[in-house]
Amino acid sequence: MRRWRSSSLTFRLTGTLIVALALLLALTAIVQVGLQERCAREAARINALAMSETLYGALHTAMLNNDREGLHASVRNITEHDPDVRLRIFNKEGNIVFSSEPRELGTKVDMRSEACFKCHQADRPIAKLPPGDRTRSFKVGGKPAIGVILPIDNEPACSNASCHAHPASKRLLGVLDVTLFISRLEQARRQTTLLMLGATGGVLLLVVGVVLFVVRNSVHRPINALTRTLAALGTGDYSARYEDGEISEFAYLGGSVNKMAQALERANAELVGWAQTLERRVEEKTAELRQAQEQMVRVERMASLGKLAAVVAHEINNPLASVVTYSKVLMRRWAGRPGQGDETKENLQILEAIASESTRCGEIVSNLLLFARRTGSRMEPTDVNQVINRALFLIKHKMDLAQATADLALAADLPPVLCDPAQVEQAVLALCINAVEAMPHGGRLTVRTTATEAGGVRIVVEDTGVGMDDDVRKHIFEPFFTTKGEGEGRGLGLGLAVVYGIVQRHNGTIDVASVAGQGTRFTLDLPSAPAPGGEANA
Repeated sequence: MRRWRSSSLTFRLTGTLIVALALLLALTAIVQVGLQERCAREAARINALAMSETLYGALHTAMLNNDREGLHASVRNITEHDPDVRLRIFNKEGNIVFSSEPRELGTKVDMRSEACFKCHQADRPIAKLPPGDRTRSFKVGGKPAIGVILPIDNEPACSNASCHAHPASKRLLGVLDVTLFISRLEQARRQTTLLMLGATGGVLLLVVGVVLFVVRNSVHRPINALTRTLAALGTGDYSARYEDGEISEFAYLGGSVNKMAQALERANAELVGWAQTLERRVEEKTAELRQAQEQMVRVERMASLGKLAAVVAHEINNPLASVVTYSKVLMRRWAGRPGQGDETKENLQILEAIASESTRCGEIVSNLLLFARRTGSRMEPTDVNQVINRALFLIKHKMDLAQATADLALAADLPPVLCDPAQVEQAVLALCINAVEAMPHGGRLTVRTTATEAGGVRIVVEDTGVGMDDDVRKHIFEPFFTTKGEGEGRGLGLGLAVVYGIVQRHNGTIDVASVAGQGTRFTLDLPSAPAPGGEANA
């Protein structure tokens, strides 16, 4: 159960109800105690008046008979049987003539005392005083008491009696003063007050318990459930729901929270889906950008190497041609001499080697010129399938020696492509030769052609050879880069560079996919016609 904070609705509601109920019960208790005290005092006053009348009746006979001894005996007898009663009879002048306390006999009462001042100060006869003014509350020796004064009138029986006749004109003979000690009554009243306060406290505790129970079950628990639901929603748990629906108002509020949670859950699911889709698209576009960047780097590298190759080819092509020509001239001169000896034969071999290597250098220069796009192109509509068939025919013997088989899948409805058939054949031939050489222990060479959506032709050359890793794949189109051993006597690393140059010259694209140990696949896309003003028209 969550702790009630001083700022919470539950705490404020509970505190307000408890304080209000406590004040109401306290006010009720105060009023009840006051009423009870007032009722007790009024009952004591009434009882005192009744007792004074009773005592007056008990002493009346003795007073009529002027039986002083009997009157004294009656007074003593009354006070002995009830110690809480004190009787005094004093005449009109205030002299005490009879008293339950013998030491007071013959003394005079102070006219300013509470028993006398109401008559003398108001100058009203005691007979005309209302009963309420005949009683008084005071303390005697620290004990609470109620005093009652009762006039002793000069009755006809008294004025006509022969024993102590008083003149009829004398209306008041004396006063009977009755004092009742109410200590036991005050003790009972205090006990009753304590019981009432205890009952009020018990009722307050019971009411507090009821308030706490009602507030906890009707307010605190639903609010806690709503708080937990909202906290869970705030932390991202959109499956959280409000399930405490006993109170209609909170059930309505909880239903609104549940609807909001469902909407948040749907929105979050959509956002997650969009985020995943966006992440996937970003990855795809990043891969495309990376591939385009690699393509641009490759193009820039090829352009730089092409310029360098063109300069080198231009500078050494003519000197190489001169070396070949003069070597052949010297070979004819030496060959025409009679009586050739061993030295002559050796010189002829040297000249032949010079001519052969110079011719080989010339072929390299021709390839460099082809890579540098400095040779002319003869563009014409071409059937790519025929070009592929001629290329495979040229390497048939090589495939037989390598125990490689050809798998052709040439589409019959290919559109004619405006290209240089000789250069396209050279590119396909180079790719097929590389594929066969990548399968030294035999394999399958697959060549497929399909039409592209743009109206061009796609050529796929795939082998089941040794394949290549990513580091090798990044450099395969660079001139003079090769993975073939030097002892093989073949390969200068210009084959794929020349293929790349041919494809670029025809405004096409070339892509390679390879896995080490699983083979390589080259994909060439040739448009139906090169762009106007392109290098193909050079």
